[in-house]
Amino acid sequence: MSKKSRVWLAIALVLVLLAGAGVFAILRLPMLASTAAEAAARDLAEEQPSSDIWHEKELAQGTFDRVTKSLGKRVDLRSVTVDDVTESDGQTVATLDWTWANFDGEAWRYSSELPLEKHGLFWWADLTERAIHPKLGKGGSFELRANPGKRGKILGADDEVLMEEGKVVDIGVHPNRLEPDTLSTLVKKLNDGVDSLDLDADDLDDTVDKAEGNQLVPVVTLREDDYTHVKDDIHDLPGVLFSDSSQTLTRSRGFAQATLGSTGQASADDIKKSDGEIIAGDVVGRTGLQKSFNDRLAGPGSVEVFAKGDSTDDKGGKTKLTSLHAFAQKDGEDLETTLDVKSQDAADEAAATAKKPAAVVVIRPSDGHVLAVANHDPKGAAWDRALTGRYAPGSVFKIASGLALLESGVKPDDDIACPKTATIGGKRFKNAEDEVLGTVSFAEDFAHSCNTAFVSSGEKVTGAEVAAAAAQLGMTYGAEKGESGAGKNKNGAGKDEGGAGSEKGGAGSEKDSAGALGIGATMASVPTDDDTVTHAAQMIGQGKVQASPLAVATMAASVSAGETVTPQLVLGDALEDRAGSAGSGSDGAGGTDGGGGTSGEDADESADAPQLDADAAKELKDMMRRAVTDGTATDLKDVPGKDVHGKTGTAEYGDDSPPRTHSWFAGFQGDLAVAVLVEDGGFGAEAAVPVAHEFFDRIRDNRA
Repeated sequence: MSKKSRVWLAIALVLVLLAGAGVFAILRLPMLASTAAEAAARDLAEEQPSSDIWHEKELAQGTFDRVTKSLGKRVDLRSVTVDDVTESDGQTVATLDWTWANFDGEAWRYSSELPLEKHGLFWWADLTERAIHPKLGKGGSFELRANPGKRGKILGADDEVLMEEGKVVDIGVHPNRLEPDTLSTLVKKLNDGVDSLDLDADDLDDTVDKAEGNQLVPVVTLREDDYTHVKDDIHDLPGVLFSDSSQTLTRSRGFAQATLGSTGQASADDIKKSDGEIIAGDVVGRTGLQKSFNDRLAGPGSVEVFAKGDSTDDKGGKTKLTSLHAFAQKDGEDLETTLDVKSQDAADEAAATAKKPAAVVVIRPSDGHVLAVANHDPKGAAWDRALTGRYAPGSVFKIASGLALLESGVKPDDDIACPKTATIGGKRFKNAEDEVLGTVSFAEDFAHSCNTAFVSSGEKVTGAEVAAAAAQLGMTYGAEKGESGAGKNKNGAGKDEGGAGSEKGGAGSEKDSAGALGIGATMASVPTDDDTVTHAAQMIGQGKVQASPLAVATMAASVSAGETVTPQLVLGDALEDRAGSAGSGSDGAGGTDGGGGTSGEDADESADAPQLDADAAKELKDMMRRAVTDGTATDLKDVPGKDVHGKTGTAEYGDDSPPRTHSWFAGFQGDLAVAVLVEDGGFGAEAAVPVAHEFFDRIRDNRA
C-alpha cells in the first residue's frame, strides 16, 4: 500500500470513530432537559446514581448514601418522579417528587429541585444535599429518631393488668449544691422509707467525688407510690433534684418481675448490632416477656425524620436539627398471659420467706395454665431461675423413675429392700443420714425417698424407659431428642436424702418449652444413657438429669391431672405471630432469648409423645399422698383444705466434700400444682417444704 493510500485509510478510520462516538453520545447522553430529569429521577428511585447524567457518579453515590444512611430499614424510598422542568433567569431546574414510607406503608412526600446544566448539546447535573431535600444544608443529612406510641400492656387472668407504663421519679444530686450531711440523710431516708432498697452512702459519696464539674449524679428511680412515701423527708434537701418520667412497671414492686421482664432505652450497642432495625429513642425489651414479645408490645415503631446539620427552618433561619416529618404514633398491642394475680402474690410472698435464692412455679393441672412464676434472691434482683434455671432435680425425679418402675410391673405393695448403702457398677450410693428401712413396700421406699431401693431397681428399666416416663409427665416437652452435654451445674450421683459421687450433669433443653410459653424457658433433659452407674444415678435424679422448676411443676401437674399436661403461659394470637416472625428469621427489634413458636417437627413430636396412663397416675398420687402423711413431707399434713400430695428432693451439685445440695419440693393440692426450688438450701424437707407450706397458706388466704 502506498503512503498516500495509508493516509487516506487513517482519515477514513478517524471519521468512522468520530461518527460512532456521535451515535453513542446521541444514544447515551441526554440532549433534552426532560430526558436528563427523567434519568436523574430513575437513578435516585433506584438509589444508584449510575447514568451519564451525573458529572461525578462516585461523588453523587457517596452523597446519597451519606444523607440517607440513618433511615436504614425503618423508612424506605418508594419513588422519585419528575413533576416539572422549568427555566428561570437562565437556570433550568427539575422539580422532583419524593415518596418514602415507614413499616406500615404510611407515606412521607415532598418535592425538591435538581439544577440542570447544559454543556454543548448535552445536559448534566450534580447531586447536592438540597436536591435530596430542600431543608438540607451543605454537609447535612437525615437523622431518624424513634417516636413510639404507648407500649402494650401485659395482662393476666381475667384481663388483670400485670405490667404497663407508669410514672416514675428520677432522683439525682448536684455535687456543687450539696451540704456535708445531705448524702447520708438522703440515703437513710430512702432506705427507711422504701422496702428492699439498699443504697450505700459511701458508694454514692465516691460517685459524687468522681463526677466532673456540674454533672448530675443519678441516685435512684422510684415508682410514684414509693416516692410519695419519702417525698416529705427528702424533697427539700439541698442539691437533691427530681424529674418525672415514664417506665414500664409491674402492678406492684417485684410482681413476677423476672418473668414479665424489663425495658430500657436502646443503647448505642443495641443500635449497632441491630443493623438499622433499632434507632435512637427506641424502647426495647431487655428481659423476659418484654424481650420475647418486643415487636408486639412496642408496636409498629413510629419514627420522626430530622434534617441534621446546617439547615433552613420555616423562617429562613439556620438550625442544627429540624423536624421534617413525624409518622403517626401507634400504640403496641397487649399481651395476654395465664398468670393469676392471687396465685402470683402468694408465690412471691412464699418465695420471699426462703433464706437462699428460691423459685416457685404454680400450674393449674386442669388446663396447664401457668398461674405463677416467682423468683427470689435475698441479695438482689432475681433472674428467672424458675423458667430458665437448670438443676439436678434429685429425688423429686423419683416421681418419673417411679412411674417407669410401675410401668415395668412393679406394684406399690411389692417389697423392695432399703439398705444403708448399695454398690452399683463399683459405685457406692447411700441414703440420707444413713437411713435404713429394711425390706419394705415400694410405696414406703418412695415416701421416705430411699435412694438404695431406687438405684438397685434400676436394672428393671432402661434409660430410655425412664426418659419416656419423664416425657409422659410433660417434663421434656419441647426438648431436643437425645440432647445432653455439659451443664452449668455439676451434680453428684445422689443424696436425697444423701449420696456420693460427683459426676458432671447433662444440659437441660435450651429450647423454648415448645412455644406454649413463648419465652426462652427450659424444660428437662433426661438422657437415655444405659451406662450402669449413670443409669443408677438417673433413677434418683442425679448424673446427667437436669430440670427447671417449670419442668418439675409440670411433672406434678401431670400426676394430679392423670394425663400429660402441657404448660401454657401466653394466650391469644401472640404465639402465632411470633412463630411466623421466627420462621422468617427475624428476631424483632428487641431480639429474643431463644424462645419462639413450636416448629412443625416439634409439634409432631409432641403429638406423638407417649401419654400418661391414668391408672399409673393414680398409683403415683397415692404414693405422693403417703409421702405427706408418713414420709419426708409430713410438715404439710396440717395444711387445711383438700389433701396435699408431694415429694421432696435434695440434689447434689459442685465438687465440695461433702457435696452442697439444692432443696426441692413437687406436689399439688386440688387444682394447684407447685414446684419449689431453694438453691443451696440443704434437705428438701428443711428448706423447700416450708416455702410450699407458706404458698398453700397464702393462696388460701388470698382466695378467701
